[in-house]
Amino acid sequence: MAANSEDQVCVFLWALPRSMSTAMTKCMSFVDGIQIWHEPYLYSYHNEKFKDPVVIEKMRKMGMDLEGLEKTYKEIIKDEPAGKRIRNNLFSFPWVKKQLETQDPDKKFIFVKDMAHVLNNKYDYLRKARKFRHTFLIRHPSRMYPSFKNMMFITMSEDEKSKADILRDVLLYDVDKIYKYTYDLWKYTQQNFDPDAIIIDGTELATYPEKLLPKYFEAVGIPFKEKYLTWSASPDVMKEWKAALEEVTYVYRAGIVKRAMESSHFIAPDNEAPPRADMTPDVIKCVEESLPYFNEMFEQRIRP
Repeated sequence: MAANSEDQVCVFLWALPRSMSTAMTKCMSFVDGIQIWHEPYLYSYHNEKFKDPVVIEKMRKMGMDLEGLEKTYKEIIKDEPAGKRIRNNLFSFPWVKKQLETQDPDKKFIFVKDMAHVLNNKYDYLRKARKFRHTFLIRHPSRMYPSFKNMMFITMSEDEKSKADILRDVLLYDVDKIYKYTYDLWKYTQQNFDPDAIIIDGTELATYPEKLLPKYFEAVGIPFKEKYLTWSASPDVMKEWKAALEEVTYVYRAGIVKRAMESSHFIAPDNEAPPRADMTPDVIKCVEESLPYFNEMFEQRIRP
């Protein structure tokens, strides 16, 4: 394929946290002729935050050990084959933009999965030299936020978790604005890049993959094959991703994405969203602030 071929299909999947996005990325990894970029903007965002003196000071006051995290990163990659993964310190917003404007001439498809909310007010770092389809993966906030809270405090004891508050104790993100920032990016991409930006719901994707995946593939211009509904359970496919070696290895080994990375197909949720009575006040506040943005996007989704 020529480096500037008009035939190459390039797709962004802008996801909410805990929206089945890792399972979707693993599924897409088995598409013939594809290159996966995994969360390059998120890694860039983290690198900025971990250099911010205000954030560093707040983390230290809360007893968070940045030096310990660095040691953990070094330890987990000591005997880890890198594959196509890239050292974390290379990731920055300008670097990512430049990489995504460069062709992979031997690939038919480029698929970039990232977290929509980290692009808030950083739209200048979206690539402009190449044409990407912009797609969004959402999930009801009553499902997302309880799962997000468990993820953010995964290393805590049960007693510590009971006292934790995602609005007070999560320093890296504007937690209650995650849906707003996702909504804002959706509107921006519609107005500037892709008027037909596509939305799918993560719960529906996991429940009806045989219906939604073919529609998604058709919408973005990738030929669908029945074999894409199942895949190898081995997590080794992430070695073929262009991702931050340290971070992607850590989130897998810490158990944050272990289930998705060891999946062989989409698995429908086996329970309903938690009722309001079972939610903590911090989660309730986030859910209430997020519902208007979710509801508008949900109405525009591809239906099963």
